[in-house]
Amino acid sequence: MAYGKKKRGANKRQNKSDNATDKKQKYFDERAPYADIERDNLKFKEYYQKQNILPPEEFEEFYSFIKTILPSTFRITGSRAAAMEILDVVQNTYVPNMQNVVIDGVKIEPPKPLPWYPDNLGWQVNAPRLVIKKSPEFQKFHKFMVTETEAGNISRQEAVSMVPPLLMDIKPHQWVLDMCAAPGSKTAQIIEAVHSNDKLNEMPAGLVVANDADYKRSHMLVHQSKRLQSPCFMATNHDGAHFPNIHVPSNNNNQDAIPWQFDRVLCDVPCSGDGTIRKNEKIWSKWSHGDGLQLHSTQVQIFARGCQLVKMGGRIVYSTCSFNPIENEAVVAEVLRQTKGAIRLVDVSTSLPELKRRSGLSTWKVTTKEGVYIDSVEDIPEQRQRAKFPLSAFPPTAEEAKEMHLERCIRIYPHHQDTGGFFVAVFEKIKPLTAADRINLARLQGKNISENDVEEAKKEMEIVKDDENNAITGDEVIPTKRVSADNDEQEEASVKKVKTDKDEDEDEEKTIKPYEGKPKRDVPGIKEAPFEMMASNATDLDEITEFYGLDPNFPRDQFLLRSDGNAKGRSLYFVSSSIKRVLESKDFARLQIVNTGVRLFVRQSSPVENGSPFRLTSEGLPILDTVLSGKRRITIDLDALKTLLVEAFPILEEFNEDLRNTVSSMENGCCVAHVKVDENKFKFTVPLVLPVWKGKNSLNVLLNKNDKRALCQRIFGMIPGTTPEHLLQRSLDNQKEKLAADAAATAVAASTTAPADVNET
Repeated sequence: MAYGKKKRGANKRQNKSDNATDKKQKYFDERAPYADIERDNLKFKEYYQKQNILPPEEFEEFYSFIKTILPSTFRITGSRAAAMEILDVVQNTYVPNMQNVVIDGVKIEPPKPLPWYPDNLGWQVNAPRLVIKKSPEFQKFHKFMVTETEAGNISRQEAVSMVPPLLMDIKPHQWVLDMCAAPGSKTAQIIEAVHSNDKLNEMPAGLVVANDADYKRSHMLVHQSKRLQSPCFMATNHDGAHFPNIHVPSNNNNQDAIPWQFDRVLCDVPCSGDGTIRKNEKIWSKWSHGDGLQLHSTQVQIFARGCQLVKMGGRIVYSTCSFNPIENEAVVAEVLRQTKGAIRLVDVSTSLPELKRRSGLSTWKVTTKEGVYIDSVEDIPEQRQRAKFPLSAFPPTAEEAKEMHLERCIRIYPHHQDTGGFFVAVFEKIKPLTAADRINLARLQGKNISENDVEEAKKEMEIVKDDENNAITGDEVIPTKRVSADNDEQEEASVKKVKTDKDEDEDEEKTIKPYEGKPKRDVPGIKEAPFEMMASNATDLDEITEFYGLDPNFPRDQFLLRSDGNAKGRSLYFVSSSIKRVLESKDFARLQIVNTGVRLFVRQSSPVENGSPFRLTSEGLPILDTVLSGKRRITIDLDALKTLLVEAFPILEEFNEDLRNTVSSMENGCCVAHVKVDENKFKFTVPLVLPVWKGKNSLNVLLNKNDKRALCQRIFGMIPGTTPEHLLQRSLDNQKEKLAADAAATAVAASTTAPADVNET
C-alpha cells in the first residue's frame, strides 16, 4: 500500500514534468488582455432576447453595454462617526486635486458619489489602470484606497450589491438574519444600520446573525465586519435552507423561551451570476442554459426557510446577481405559492428614487439544460430527466401573476447607470406561516396559546435537531455563493458538483414543502473554541474595574470567554444583551458559531511590574471610552501622535516634558490617549482616542499595523517604521514563557483535583 501510494505520486510528478510545456492551464490563469477577450455569446443573447427582459431596440444597447469595463465602486464603512471622517478626506483632500487631470489629451472624470446611496458613502471611480500609472493625483488616491481598504475603512463592493440592505429598512432594535452572507459586504451594511444610533452612544437592542454554508467563507464575515466591531454581531456556519431553530429566553422572565425569529431577513442566494458579466469575463465563454436551472431548487429552499424565520410584520429581501427569470421571478412565484398568502411583495418603487430600475417579469420562457425550449415537462422525452425537472421553473398563469404582483420585483440593468445586473424583491409577512408565528402572535395579542401549536412547534424543533437520521435522499451538496471573477477553485467546484450529483441521481425528485417535510442534512460541524459567559464576580473583572475605574453600572454579566485549555481567560470579549440571550439558549449547541463578541481586554503575555496585565484593545475602545474614569487617561498633541505612529518603539525621552511627567506618575499598563489639536490649524471630524501602553521607559500605541499605517498616512502622509527585530524576538520569547507557565499551572491543577474525582466515582 505504501509503495503504491509512492508510485502514484511519482507518476504524477513525472507527468507534470514531461508535459509542462504543452499542458493546458486553467481558464483563470490564461486570462487574455481585456481588449482581446471575445465578448459575444449567441446562446446568451438569443436566450435573453426571447425572455423579453427589455424591448428589442433597448436590448441591443444593453448587449453592447455589457461588453464594456465595469467601473470600480467602493463604500465607506464603519460607524457613522468614523465614516464621516473618511468621507471628509475623500471629498475635501483627494477629489479636488483630481478635477483637471488630462491624460493623452483626454480629461479624466474624478471619483463621484453614487447618486442613490445615502449620505454620499457610496462612490464610483472610472479611472483605468493606465490613468493611475500616468497621473500623480490618481496614484495618491489609489495608495489611499489601498491603505484604507487594508484597514477596513473602505469596502470594494459592486454598486448594485449595495441595494438589498438599503431596502430592508433596518432599525437599531431589530433582529436581522443574513442567510448567505459571505463575503460580508452586505452584512457590514446591515451592522451599520443596526448601529445607526451611535451618535446617541447607545447599545442597540437588535442583533445581526450572518450565516454562510461554507466554513472558510464564513470566516470572511469576521474580516468584513472588523471595523464595526459590534457586540450585537454573530457569524454562523449552516446551510441556509436548514438554518436551525432554537429557543431564545424571553425578556419577560415570566414567559417561556420562544422560537427565535427575525424582524429582517436577507436571502442573497447562490446564483449563476451572469449579472456580473462585465467583471467576470469567463461568463462569455462558460454561460449555458443549465446555469440557472441547477440552482433553482436550492434558491427556493433557502428563500422558503427565510420566510419561516421572519416575524409577523417583518420584512424579507430576496436577491441575486442574475438576469435569469428562472432564478428570480420563478423562485419568487414558487415561494408565494408555498406560503399561501403569508407573505406579499412590497412596492418599493419610491425607495431610493435616484436608482433606475425596471419592473419584474410576469412570464418567461423555459428551456432544458441543453437549451431546448419547452412549455411543460411533458415536452421532455426522457422520463428520468422529466421527473427531475423542477415544475416551479415554469411561469404562473396570467391570473396567478396578477395576484402575485411580480411587477413589484426590481430588475437593475447595466446600461441604465453604468453598473452590474441585479434582481431584488422585497416581501412582508402578513399572516402566520408556522406554529412559531401563531405562538408569538398569540403572546403579543395576550391570547391563550393553542396546545396544537405548542405540539407543532416541538415537532418543528425536532425536525431540525435530527439532521442525521432524518436526512432525505438526493443532492447533499450545499452551494456557495455565485461564481465570480475572484472566486477560488473550491467555490467553482461546489457549483459544478451540484450539477454532477443531480445528473447521477436516479431517484425521482419529490416536491417537499419547506415547512411540511424533513430537511436535508446541515453542513458538517467543525469544532470551534467554546463560548462561555464569564461570571460577573470574576476576580479578573474586579482587577480591571479597580485599575481602569470601570463604571459600576457597566454590565459585568455580558463578558464572554472564548478559548479552551491554557489560553482561556487571556482575552475578554463583550456581547450585547441580545447576543447573551442567544448564548444562554437551551438549544445553543445546535448553533455552529464562528465568531461573536468584541474583544475588550487582553492579558499581556509578559509580566507587568506595578500595574495591570490587562490591556485595552483598539476595537473595544469605542465601547469603553465613556465608561472609564479619568485615572488612566492622558492628553497628547499632534507632535506626540506623530511620534507614536511613525516611530516603531518610542521611548519616553522622545516626548515633551509635560507628557513625560504625566505618564511617569502612572502605574505601568494601558491608558487612553485623547488627541488635542489647535482647530485653527488642524481639525478632526470626530475626536481621536487611542489605546496606549505605558511601560517603564516607553510609550507605545496599541494599533495593528494596518490601522497604524492608515492613520499615519491619512494624517501625516507618512509610512510608520517597522518594529526592530530584537523587540519582536523579545515578544515571542515572552509568549513562549507564558504558554509554558499556563501549561504547568494546568498540570498542577489537574493533579490536585484527580483524587477528588476518584472519590466521587
